[in-house]
Amino acid sequence: MRQVHWIWALAMLQGVAAGAPPKMAAIPAGEFEMGDHHGFVDPKHGGDEAPIHSVRLDAFQMGVYAVTTAEYCEFLDSALTQRMVEVRDGGVYLVGGKDLLCETRGMSPYSRIGWIGGKLSVLDRKESHPIVCIRWPGAAVYCNWLSAQERRPLCYDTDTWDCDFNRSGFRLPTEAEWEYAARGGLHNPYRNFPWGDEPDATRANWPESKNPFRAGPQPWTTPVGFFDGKMHRKADFGWPGAQESFQTSNGANGYGLYDMSGNVWQFINDWYGRDYYAYSPAENPPGPASGSLVQDGKPYRGMRGGNWYNGENGHGRVSNRNPSYYRGPQDPDHPYYHLGFRVVLPANAESRPVIKPTPVQRIPGREGGKGGDPGGKGKGKGKGGGERRGGEDRPQATSPEQPAHGGSLVLSSPEVSDGGTLPKEFTGDGESATLPLEWRGAPPGTKSYALIMDHIAPEGEAKWYWTLYDIPATVKSLPKNVRGVGTLGNNSINGQTEYAPPHSKGPGAKIYVYTLYALLAPPRISVPPAQVDREALLNAIKDLTLGTAELHVTYTREGVDGGGGNRGGGQGAQRNRKE
Repeated sequence: MRQVHWIWALAMLQGVAAGAPPKMAAIPAGEFEMGDHHGFVDPKHGGDEAPIHSVRLDAFQMGVYAVTTAEYCEFLDSALTQRMVEVRDGGVYLVGGKDLLCETRGMSPYSRIGWIGGKLSVLDRKESHPIVCIRWPGAAVYCNWLSAQERRPLCYDTDTWDCDFNRSGFRLPTEAEWEYAARGGLHNPYRNFPWGDEPDATRANWPESKNPFRAGPQPWTTPVGFFDGKMHRKADFGWPGAQESFQTSNGANGYGLYDMSGNVWQFINDWYGRDYYAYSPAENPPGPASGSLVQDGKPYRGMRGGNWYNGENGHGRVSNRNPSYYRGPQDPDHPYYHLGFRVVLPANAESRPVIKPTPVQRIPGREGGKGGDPGGKGKGKGKGGGERRGGEDRPQATSPEQPAHGGSLVLSSPEVSDGGTLPKEFTGDGESATLPLEWRGAPPGTKSYALIMDHIAPEGEAKWYWTLYDIPATVKSLPKNVRGVGTLGNNSINGQTEYAPPHSKGPGAKIYVYTLYALLAPPRISVPPAQVDREALLNAIKDLTLGTAELHVTYTREGVDGGGGNRGGGQGAQRNRKE
């Protein structure tokens, strides 16, 4: 760590040549209500944009555009000259480091960075397009390099990747800074997109866009700031599409920021914490000290803004939250060809009170507790396999009698907490019993509940073990081996209308998700229960869902070798997470 910082400081003092600094927009200090103001509920990933909570932020500057390929290549050239980075097997790393910074074309066919004859170059005339095929450490290192060029203090420790929020150097935006800036001052009322509530594919590079860069080899990015309200011509841009001209609408928001919806996802500084909004501090929230575990048992940094590749409106709502695990059908191995970043520059950070990431709180039924701490304690790997840095222990669990934060729906079990290990008695290796469940914080107007237990295999195939619907609104818990409550649908293991206990195959922990759906009415299902599979139930409740809660558990079958998923064929489609 100290050696890397010393090299950067030396490079700064020696005045390494650099191009113009990025164009920045001033974001004034202010307060806003962070979260979803439009009642959006994704039945597979709901609840992470609530509760709406007040946030106050000091003034900062933010890059008008995402960092471009040319800007990032300039950094790589400078860092290579100073022997700060090296290329190994087509990937760029800090010298002697293990964390991948970015991919060159030799590692990924989607990269716009070439590595030929010991030299780096921009490929395919994508100089003004956002950099893609990078990783979070690659964005953090760029921020350090940019700080060095501007003779500012460095924010990132490249050993731990901790960020010093009390230094006025370049860094990635916090999640709160990103959303506040993306809203562009539109707080009365709060809007769905950076420019307003109407989805408009002439303002952003979404999958619905007909712009002329959506042709030829992927990734189908546009130059940063392309959607500026002007008529553009092929003679000036050399785009691959057949159109000779293309009229854009102005996609800039009230602060003059472009591409805050669509084009590429943007890394933020924060770990993704599924329940962070329930305990986020009100003043300059820096994000949680560690992240929630996802399907592969690891935490991920957050990303914001949507993308060119997939989802309605490119998943480009300003309040949409996602861990950088969710990128496409091959998660977590989907290409990083629609993920980039932009930078922020805080004002007078040294004079602020000391800012440290927020210790993770255990919300009952959501994080940690009996059955295994999802992040582990201290350094290294937790029971769920997620790496934690910095050695901070999690605080004690909140009392079960304490009401849910913000009245949000919470699902829990007296036998295991979120991220914990599913006891053997609830699997095919034990009693094959159903797990006892409890919930509270139902949204107003809830008239019925539905429940699905499923697992997403590494290849993206969904398998479901328990489908239960027509649960009366008066029910607040399900006992072990529940009988006579609700209506059972089928499972993908044997096709019967019953609970199918999991039998994990292959080495390592598998993650199973219990999802409770609060519904404004019982679903209207015209087929017999034996024909009600996971997809049929989700389709029946998609317009009835008022809120959701998830309980994630892991199970490792002892003494089992070999690959594969779980027992059974599994017919379901990929879980439609908020990618």
